[in-house]
Amino acid sequence: SKYIKDLISKGIFIIPNSSKTKVEIEKFNNDLDEDLPFVVENGASIYNLNLINTSFPEKISLSREINEIIEIFDNKISSKYKSKCKFIKDLKIDKQSEIFGLPKDKVKLAINREYTIPLIFEGSKTQKTDLFKSVNNVGLSLKEGGRVINLCDNVNKVKSMNKVINFFKKIENNVRVIAVGDNYNDLEMLKNSDIPCLVFNDKFTMEKININNCLVSKKPAPEGWEEVVKLALDKIK
Repeated sequence: SKYIKDLISKGIFIIPNSSKTKVEIEKFNNDLDEDLPFVVENGASIYNLNLINTSFPEKISLSREINEIIEIFDNKISSKYKSKCKFIKDLKIDKQSEIFGLPKDKVKLAINREYTIPLIFEGSKTQKTDLFKSVNNVGLSLKEGGRVINLCDNVNKVKSMNKVINFFKKIENNVRVIAVGDNYNDLEMLKNSDIPCLVFNDKFTMEKININNCLVSKKPAPEGWEEVVKLALDKIK
């Protein structure tokens, strides 16, 4: 966090773009003692852009509400796939804690979502591929993070990142974007940035990552984050 504060003092904007919830990122901001603009739930909603410039909005929603998403899923997805999906909110707290790898008091923050529904899929690989297709066909999407799959509207981290960049371009001619991620749901965002940075994650095989000029850290998060950002800033200099 000292390094993040360092960057902020140099006039670099740091914008978390996460699958986490608003409450979780607010806690991150709180612990950091900084008011950062941020994007939550895989690009569903953007907060605090007004802190960059007072003419910018405080909140932009790119997603429909959760109940509308569940209704589409319930009505339009075949029961042969639905029966293999377990919504994590319906499981017992011990199981939830185990799946998220979080203590019980933090599980509530991870489950209490406005736009996305975490689930686990208990079918075969082929069924999973088919489920992903049929969800896309009804205008929704599934995002695979580290531990769970999130059912979302047709949103993603790239759309939200581009939305934020478009606001920046209103006040700044020369915007350079360093994107940092460590999971599959970050790859599109990295591909669409000026300097893509991948934080080492042992679940990754590098051949799946066909991103040109990608900087890769040797260490995993959180140290790897600082490592790649330093490389990226050297590159810009």
